[in-house]
This record gives sequence, structure tokens and C-alpha cells, in this order.
Amino acid sequence: MESYFVFKGKDYLYFPDGCNFYTLYRTTRKINTFSELEYVAEKFIHLNPEFDLDKMKSLFVGLSDRGSGHIIRTYSQSRVEDMIERVFSKRKLPYCARKRKIIFNPSKMMDRKTKMKIVGEVIGRRNRPTSSEIDSVIEELWLDKDKITISKVAEKLNKTRHLVRWYFDQDKLDQFKSLNFEIKEENEMAKAIEAIDVLTEGGDKLKMRSLKKITSIRNYSLLKKAVIRYQEKI
Repeated sequence: MESYFVFKGKDYLYFPDGCNFYTLYRTTRKINTFSELEYVAEKFIHLNPEFDLDKMKSLFVGLSDRGSGHIIRTYSQSRVEDMIERVFSKRKLPYCARKRKIIFNPSKMMDRKTKMKIVGEVIGRRNRPTSSEIDSVIEELWLDKDKITISKVAEKLNKTRHLVRWYFDQDKLDQFKSLNFEIKEENEMAKAIEAIDVLTEGGDKLKMRSLKKITSIRNYSLLKKAVIRYQEKI
């Protein structure tokens, strides 16, 4: 029913470069298309290369009947059998959407929480970025006046959120909340100064009402700071 591995008593196997893993165990989701049914057939014969052709035809004709509860519509017997003959003959290596780095021993009883902990310890410690790498990205975001978030840091490092999440303890989150407030204020200030430049072009007198309207900024104190900064620059 799924790819076979020799564990020699181990709880799991680790493949640094990943390996193809195929399974025929289904969720509650039904097969939606004929091409998806064919993909299931490709995985089936890949996992069971000695399986009898006639038995495979019979199995998939039954599977392709809507009444089986596994598929959303019924396909004709002849179409299914023709497809099985083609798949059986070609023996194509099935497409593998994502290689697995860790394969758990199915004979060992482990809950999902335990498995996720192992994944984090084995893969996380090898791939997670260093503090200095994260600090460098945060500095870049700050200089660009871009909001600092876990997702943005992960994206710039080309890592998953899980691999950078360790860095963001509560003290760091509180610190970045303050920095993000400053970033937001600086961005609004820049927007206000740009609007002031437009409104006063040609020597026109600045009106605070017009400034509020053109910027959609309702923080009067911030607009006042923007006016002072603009006047200092000219």
C-alpha cells in the first residue's frame, strides 16, 4: 500500500536529499478526474510490480464506479481497462510532488506530536538560519521601512516559518511590535511630506484639511510633525 523501506529496528530513516514516497492510503477526499484515477493506477503497479493484470483491471473497474464511494463519477469499463493495460505495460515512474526526508517506521506507534518533534529536531537543526542571518534580514527590513514579520523574514531567507520561529521569543516580538509602529509612522510621514510637496507646489499655502484629504491620514499629531520636518528641509 505504500513505499517499502528496511528500518532494522529504527524509529525512522533520514534522507538528507529526500526520497520518493508513494502511498495508496486515501483520505476522505474522492478521486475527481480520470487522470487522477490513472495516477493511482501508476502508483499501484509501481508498488505492486508482480500484480496480475486481470485482477488489476477488475479492481480498478470497481474503484471507478461511483457506487464504491471512492470517486465522484463512473467511467466505462472499456475505458478503465484500456487505461490499466497502458499503465501496466509502460510501468512509468509515478510523479512525486514532494520528496520526503524522514520516513517513519509504520510498525512503531508514534502520535503526530512526537513525529513533528522529531522532524523539527532532525531537519530543523540542519537547516535553520543563524541569529546573525536573521538579524541581517531584520536590519534590511528596518532600513527599507518594511514591516517586520516572521513570514517576511522566512521569505527573504528562503526558509519556512517553522525554521525561523525559534528566534522570535516574546521579548523579540514585543521589540518588533514597537519597531513596526515606528516603521508605520515613518511610512505615513513620508507619504504626508510627499503630499505637502504636491499641495505647496507653485507657492500655494498649505491647508491641513487638504493634507488630511489627500493622504487619508487622520493622525493630526503626525501630520504636524510632517509639516515641521518638511519646513526644516526647505
